[in-house]
Amino acid sequence: MKTKLKITTIFAFAISACVFFTTQGNTQTKTETAGQRFKSIKVLNDIPADQMGKIMNMMSASLGVNCAFCHASNDGDYEKEGFEHKDIARQMLKMTFDLNKNYFENRPEINCNSCHQGKAHPQSSIPLMPVAQEPRAVQPEKKPTVDEILAKYETALGGKANLAKVTSREIKAQRVEPDGKTFEAEEILQKGSKTSVTTVYPSKQYGDYTVREVFDGSTAAKFGNGAKIELKTDETEQIKREAQIFANADLKAVYAKMEFRFVDKIDGREVYVLTASTADNARERLYFDVQTGLLVRRIASTPTVLGAFQFQVDYTEHKDFGGVKLPTVIKFAVPNIRWTRKVFDVKINVSIDDEKFKK
Repeated sequence: MKTKLKITTIFAFAISACVFFTTQGNTQTKTETAGQRFKSIKVLNDIPADQMGKIMNMMSASLGVNCAFCHASNDGDYEKEGFEHKDIARQMLKMTFDLNKNYFENRPEINCNSCHQGKAHPQSSIPLMPVAQEPRAVQPEKKPTVDEILAKYETALGGKANLAKVTSREIKAQRVEPDGKTFEAEEILQKGSKTSVTTVYPSKQYGDYTVREVFDGSTAAKFGNGAKIELKTDETEQIKREAQIFANADLKAVYAKMEFRFVDKIDGREVYVLTASTADNARERLYFDVQTGLLVRRIASTPTVLGAFQFQVDYTEHKDFGGVKLPTVIKFAVPNIRWTRKVFDVKINVSIDDEKFKK
């Protein structure tokens, strides 16, 4: 059962996150609190229950530890008391909330990462050697318009005519886990605005576990071995968004509002940073390579009491398939969880039954 539990955690990708937070009470209302849903909650009682898994992931990432640092995860009883680190974590949360309340008007400006920055214990000593920092990108005298950036993106993908010629795709890929040694087979089907992503997690002990994400052009859903997996609103939104923007130059049809902010750098390359908002006010950041014009990063954020829980996607190693460039290495990351999709085969304009996209 361990393999199946892993799949049903946040975004179904929690390799090191605490699975117990997402295996209980999926039918609860949005207003249910953590104190109502879970046992042994002493500080986070009043937060929305759906934030708990995200907060645990953020704390794990901030300290560079896994669940066992605070929980008795070796026997699966995460609610067991009597662990020093769990008690200290509660004290630190109280301190964090007090600081934000007293000095930042209750805005979550301070969180675990403010002091820990990937270490289990904050470092009290001051660095004596200067930390090398990359020079900031030079800002253009004349800001580019959103239309100019999107027009260059369309050209970079292959141009309107080539994009219109592609009506469907059948993509074979591998999902690569952080250890670089664990792989899962993936199949991505795309037909117009519809997308289906199937990932097979092999297990000799329990049998293969198949996860399917579907966007039917309107709404998104996820299934594990045919059974529906309950998703939070932001999780559904990310399945939908990836389907909407995949090789799609018409981003104005996806986002109700887009605005150029500034020039930044990713791995030494200058990028245009745009803020984008959907019609229902979901805000994201889009990064376009200044030289190539290609979309190279997307970041979506979900608010929590410890600040933004970020979902980041990096699009790299673009290659031409039927006159349209597609990223062949796509890196996904949320706090404490990351994985990579490597595309190795793309067939265009293949016949795909609409049944593949039904929920």
